[in-house]
Amino acid sequence: MFVTPGLAAYSWAAIGLCSAGAVVVGTRRHAPVRALPWWMIAAAILAMAVGDTIFGSDVRVHSAAPVVADVCYLAMFPLLTIGLIQMVRTRAVLVDWSRTLDLLTFTCAAALLAWVCLIGPSLGADNLDPVDRSTLAAYALGGLLVLVTTVRLVSAAPRNASMILLAAGAFALLTADVMYALATLGGGWRAGGPGDAGYLLGYACWGAAALQPSMVRLTEPAAVRNSQLPLRWMVLLGLSLAIPPAVLLVEAATGQVDDGVVIAVAWTVMAALVITRLAMALRQHRQAVARERRLRRACGTLVAAGDTEEVRAAVHAAVSELMPAGLAHAVVLAVHDPSPEGTEGTGTDPVAGLIRQHPLPSAGDRHTRLLNTRILHPDLRERLHQLPATLACRLVVNQRDLDDPDLGTLLVAGEHRKLAAIQDSVEVLATQASLALERIALTDEFNRRSNEEYLRTLTRNSIDVVVIVDREHRVRYASPSLADILGVELALLTTLWDIVHADDHEQVERTLSASHRTAQPAGARDWWHLPRPDGSLMTVEVSCRDLRQDRMVRGYVITLRDLTEQGTGAGQRESIQRALSASPAAQNRVSGPGRAGLRMSRAPHA
Repeated sequence: MFVTPGLAAYSWAAIGLCSAGAVVVGTRRHAPVRALPWWMIAAAILAMAVGDTIFGSDVRVHSAAPVVADVCYLAMFPLLTIGLIQMVRTRAVLVDWSRTLDLLTFTCAAALLAWVCLIGPSLGADNLDPVDRSTLAAYALGGLLVLVTTVRLVSAAPRNASMILLAAGAFALLTADVMYALATLGGGWRAGGPGDAGYLLGYACWGAAALQPSMVRLTEPAAVRNSQLPLRWMVLLGLSLAIPPAVLLVEAATGQVDDGVVIAVAWTVMAALVITRLAMALRQHRQAVARERRLRRACGTLVAAGDTEEVRAAVHAAVSELMPAGLAHAVVLAVHDPSPEGTEGTGTDPVAGLIRQHPLPSAGDRHTRLLNTRILHPDLRERLHQLPATLACRLVVNQRDLDDPDLGTLLVAGEHRKLAAIQDSVEVLATQASLALERIALTDEFNRRSNEEYLRTLTRNSIDVVVIVDREHRVRYASPSLADILGVELALLTTLWDIVHADDHEQVERTLSASHRTAQPAGARDWWHLPRPDGSLMTVEVSCRDLRQDRMVRGYVITLRDLTEQGTGAGQRESIQRALSASPAAQNRVSGPGRAGLRMSRAPHA
C-alpha cells in the first residue's frame, strides 16, 4: 500500500484478516477465563478492516463508499471500547471504581480543552460540510472513549507482553486518527502516508497481543488494590477541577464567551464524578470497619479454639460473615496431617491428601491466589459446589517466607468479584487460623511429653512395661523397665520388630489388627516372646489398645507383663506353660527345625 496505493484495498483486507485471525487463533489456543473481550477486539479489527478496504478501493474514484467506510470506522470504536472494558472488568474495576471515576474526571477536563482549542475551531471551518463536521466530532468522541479504556487497562492489568501490545496498538490507532483529522482539515488525506503506518502498527500489535501466552492473565480476576490517593493523583484531580473555571475566566477576559454551554456541562459532569467518588470512599470505609469488626470476632474465636474442628467451625463462620448475605459460597479448610510424608495418619484430611497429590498452582509472590475452579481436581470442584472461582490460601505461620511449610490450605469458592473484594480479609483469617493450628499442635506435643514423663516416673519400678508404637511401628515411648527386663538399652528409631522374636512377627500383626476391632476397654490380649542378648527368650503377656484416633497418643499403647521365671510364681507359670504347650502354634514351633530347645511357646491369639 505504501509502494502501490492502487492495491491498498487488497492490502488492507489481507492485513485485517490476518490480524483478526491471529486474535481468533490466540483465543482458541490459550482459552482465557473470559473470551468475550477478545471476540469483541476481533470484531473491532474486522470492522476496521472493512472500512479500510472500502476506503482503499475509493482512492481513485470518489463515490458514496467513504460514507460506508466511516460507518465501519465508527462501529469499530464501541466494539473496541466494550472489549477493553470487559477485559478490565475482572481486574477489580467493578469492585473498586475509584480509579475509573478519577480517569473519567481527567478525561472530561482533557475533552473540554480539546473542544475549546481544537475541535470547536475546526468544526467552524468553512471547507467542511455538516457531514464532515459530524464525522470528525464522532471520531473525537470515539478516540476519547478508547483513550480512557486504554489508560484504565494499563493501570489495572498486569505488566506483561500482551497488555503492552494492546496498549501500543490502541495508542497507534489514536495517533493515526489524529493525523487523519489534521489531514482532513488541511489538504486532504493521502494514502501511503505516515498515518497508514499507525493503522498498520495497530493491526500488528493487536494480533500479536492475542498470540502471547500472557493474554490469559488479562482476564483473570485480581484482588482490589489500595484505593488511597497518592499526592500526584490528588494534584492532577485538583488541576482537572480547576480547568473549567479557568477556561471560563479566559474567555470572559477576551470579551466573548463562545463555549459557555460546554463549560457548564463539563463542570456539572466533573462535579457529579467527584461527589460519587466521595460517596464511594465513605462506603468503602464503612465496609472496611465492618470487616475489621468481623475479623476481630473471628480472631477471638480462634484464640479460644481447642482442636482442629473448632478452628474449622470458626473459619466457616467468619467467611460466611465476610461474604455478602445470600451469595452462594463454599468453604473447605484442609489441614495437613503432621505425620511423616507418605504415612496414612489417623487424622489425615481427605482434602489435604488430595491437594498433596494434585498441588494447586503457585501463587507467585503471595501465599494466596484467586483461581478458576475448573482447573482444580474434580473431587475438589465437587466439594466446592462447582462455583466459578476459588480463593486458595496457604496456611503458614510466617507470611513473609514463601518457602515456609504450610499447615494446610483454606479454599473459599464463590463469584470472582466478591472473592477479589475479600481476598485481603481471607488472608488475615488464614494467618490467624495458622497460628491457632500451630498453637494447638504445640500444646498437644507439650501435653504428650508431659504425660510421657509422668508415665515414665510411675512405671520406673513397675513389673508392667508400657510401650507406645506409632503407625510405622516405631517405638515412640517405652517404660524404663523394658531395658531392665531385656538387659539392653533401646537404640534410636527402634521398631517393634527389633524387640519381638522373629517367629512372632505374624502374631504381632494379628494382635495389632485385633486391637482395632475389639470393643474391650483393655484392648486385645496375647502372648509374645522377646529375645535377650544371651539368646534366651522371655514370654510376656500383651495388652494392646489402638489409640491412633486419639490426638494425644496417635499410636498403639502396648502393656507387657513378664511371665517367665523372673516375673511370676510357680503355680501361675505352670498353668501358662500348659496353655501355651497345648496351642497349635506351640506344636508347630516344637516340630519346626531348630526350635527343639525352646521351653515355652506362644499361645494362640486371644
